[in-house]
Amino acid sequence: MKKIWKLKNLIPGKGISEDISRDYENFVEQLKSLKSKESIPDIIIKLLYLRDIKDLIKVKKFFYPTYDKLHNPFLMKDCDIATERLLNVIENKEKILILGDYDVDGTCGTSMFYLFLKEYGLESVIYIPDRIIEGYGISKTAIDKAKSENIKLIVSIDCGITANEQAEYAKSTGIELIICDHHHPPETIPDALAVLDPMREDCSYPFKYLCGTGVAFKLIQAICIKKGNTDLPKKFLDFVAIATASDIVPITDENRILVNEGFKSLNTDPRASFKKLIETLELNNVNTTNTIYLIAPRINAVGRLGDAKRAVELLTNDNIEELDELVNTLDEENTKRREFDKSITDEAYELFEKINHKENNNFSIVLHNPNWHPGIIGIVAARLAEKYNLPSIVLTTINNVAKGSARSIYGFNIYNALRRCEDLLIQFGGHSHAAGLEISLDKIDEFRKRFNEIAEQDFGSKEPVPIIEIDAELKLDEINIQLAKILEFFEPFGPGNLQPVFMTKNLQIIGETRFFEKAKTHSFTLYDRESKKMQDAVFFFSEQYKDKIVKGNFCDVCYTISIDSWTGKQSIKLKIKDINFYN
Repeated sequence: MKKIWKLKNLIPGKGISEDISRDYENFVEQLKSLKSKESIPDIIIKLLYLRDIKDLIKVKKFFYPTYDKLHNPFLMKDCDIATERLLNVIENKEKILILGDYDVDGTCGTSMFYLFLKEYGLESVIYIPDRIIEGYGISKTAIDKAKSENIKLIVSIDCGITANEQAEYAKSTGIELIICDHHHPPETIPDALAVLDPMREDCSYPFKYLCGTGVAFKLIQAICIKKGNTDLPKKFLDFVAIATASDIVPITDENRILVNEGFKSLNTDPRASFKKLIETLELNNVNTTNTIYLIAPRINAVGRLGDAKRAVELLTNDNIEELDELVNTLDEENTKRREFDKSITDEAYELFEKINHKENNNFSIVLHNPNWHPGIIGIVAARLAEKYNLPSIVLTTINNVAKGSARSIYGFNIYNALRRCEDLLIQFGGHSHAAGLEISLDKIDEFRKRFNEIAEQDFGSKEPVPIIEIDAELKLDEINIQLAKILEFFEPFGPGNLQPVFMTKNLQIIGETRFFEKAKTHSFTLYDRESKKMQDAVFFFSEQYKDKIVKGNFCDVCYTISIDSWTGKQSIKLKIKDINFYN
């Protein structure tokens, strides 16, 4: 599919106001003294400004995202109430139930909170709901479990913000509930002892985009402040980093600090469970990319196809022999997951082509198959959104109700779209790019039509086209090791702080080009006739350009810049994201 290249700029008259241009010039002036000492290239100043880093304080926080710059946890609504209750739990050695969602965020948060309380000699009960039998969130079954064990407090992590009925039921049984969630809340907040969610309209916490584990970490931080043990929370930053990177929340502000510090821990002194995973995956350096594509799928796999509590058993374990067995289980389940994934994805592609041909749904995808595995449909929705560049919803049938996952694309808030269909839904929840929903089987066709109309309105009746946002245009002679090393300080990358993308025009492919069939990848050299500069490049999944990526052809490219140390000597390599040919 042809992509639109959207170049960001700070030039007045090209979509930029005079005020913004003056603001940028003032920022450049601010950095002049710093620039002279640190030799910051002009392009780096532009990249900072485009990320809303517009003064020296923000610059220092961005380049030095350290633990001491975290926000005060007591700024979060209900944090004080939850803290006091858990201080009593620690003091009185109470047993509590920790309930987490079955995804990476939920299992990491549950593992973290369990190990934290264990530091104070407490053995908590862990509860992860069954994806198929109970579904998402706090269930009456979980509350009954707590009641049967005479537990008086449940702490939920990465779920609970929509659990109004369950909160009432818990209260009727004499059980208190502390909710740590990060999803958009409904109009009525559950009547729980404490509800920690920075998305609450009545919460003034300065950063809104923590993941569920991040919210639970702020509660740990608050407890430790009261206990006078302010270094203890650092022990759990690895869980927060993995959960934050996996949940695709913005890697900005506080999340940037949590991920940066957590990855440091993972790369220098990982706990036994993560060390085993890292060794099995043969990772040299844990980062957001390999967390999303390698670590997270394995943690998720056991919950997609069976009991997600196995993920918690791995993450909280330090027995080497047991870890070997648990990691093998994760690998086996992930292999099964990939098989299901391929089969269901192929069926989904075929079903969409049929529905689209019949109903001409050009702005969205809503598919239902009662036989699709509920643990796989979120992945399938993501693949559909990526392939067709359309907001995608995939549904299956559980207990005579359609349950599904939604994934969005650039510029479309899928949570808001679902809100506009609220009268057709049994329930829904999530955020702008991902959500979950339930709907009666007899309402699916009407919902598909309504959802497509909403998408058409939001896209302005023009079929959405994939957009690549480009930070700046460069000449090849502006690219060097110094620039590449400064760009490494922009890590960790993720939503809100994506890896900088550049564009260079009028280049020629020279020398030998190589295509690696198995990886569907090209390797070639680009030449800038104006600056006489050559540059090596690699283009993954570029099979469609086999006839074009040949010696002598002229092209424009957009790319990211990386340092290649494969041969032991550092060199620059451009990782091509898209290419346009002149002929």
